[in-house]
Amino acid sequence: MKEQPNDYGLRLLSTLKVLEEQTDAEHGIQAGPLRKKVARKVASLTGRAAKVPDPRTTRSDVATLVKAGYSIDTSGGTRCRYSFQPNFEQWELRFLADAVRTSRSLTQNQGKRVIAKLKALTTIETRKILDRRLVVQQLYHSGSFEQTAFALDEIEKAIDNGWKLSYVQTKRSADGSETTRRQSDTGQEARIVDPIEYVYSPEGYYYLIYLDEKSQSGTKTPRIDRMKDVRALEGTKATRLSSEKKAEVLNVFRQSFGMFESKPVDVTLILKAKHVKSIMDRFGENTPIEQVSAVESKASITVGLSKVFYSWIAQFGGEVRIEGPDEAVRGMESFLEANLNAYKKSAQRGRA
Repeated sequence: MKEQPNDYGLRLLSTLKVLEEQTDAEHGIQAGPLRKKVARKVASLTGRAAKVPDPRTTRSDVATLVKAGYSIDTSGGTRCRYSFQPNFEQWELRFLADAVRTSRSLTQNQGKRVIAKLKALTTIETRKILDRRLVVQQLYHSGSFEQTAFALDEIEKAIDNGWKLSYVQTKRSADGSETTRRQSDTGQEARIVDPIEYVYSPEGYYYLIYLDEKSQSGTKTPRIDRMKDVRALEGTKATRLSSEKKAEVLNVFRQSFGMFESKPVDVTLILKAKHVKSIMDRFGENTPIEQVSAVESKASITVGLSKVFYSWIAQFGGEVRIEGPDEAVRGMESFLEANLNAYKKSAQRGRA
């Protein structure tokens, strides 16, 4: 025999649903309107007319929900107003929704699904605000999160258990198709590594950090969305870092530009005073800054020297320059010369 829904249960859940959707810390609802809305909600679920609960029943239902752990305010004296106290404030949900919409790790459809679930956590009015807030956000989606999500699970498993990790590195060929990258020393596709941690970068990508003796910094940081066939190797034993060394590695990543396979270097920058904010935004509020003239400042940073770092400096059009050390200055010069030579060759071909 087909089970019939329990009328008491439907009424109780309908009371909770109405409070969740139509009230919050700033907007309550009086008992009379609440009772009528609950009856309409029950009717929509059962497909038949529902009796409006009496005041005593509504008070009892609200008390039951409070006893079950739901945060419902019943202030208002004799003209009692009920309001649901949500776990998230509006601004918190806005930030979460913004992060989802602008994530490079989610496809557009995946982003929409997550946003819909976030909207279910708040009132109908706040859902409209979220839509208005987010409609102007530009979307960047990689379309590869299913692969990334599985990889993250395997990486987590390997790190938690102290196991080694196996993966295949992918790349794009000249025509845009995906191929795998073989190791130069072994010729094998699969790489077996000792994972340290995975991180989420300012550019919006997940990176794996693992030990690598051949790298100058002792670590490698492949992007996880470019890793295939990721497997935690059960029963193997990975080399582990001390908590102090691990903290040092993670700190270097926070100060880097996504890739830090070169050894971190203390760099001094000379910059127009108007760019102090940009330097502190990138390297942190505690970045040492010294005023050297009415219009210039000096900044001391620690960073891995890379093309990504040099291109970041280049965006300031000479208004931020590397003062030292010599290896950083020479690296910047080489970076700029290589770019200039590429354009000179292009111009020569155009005149030929």
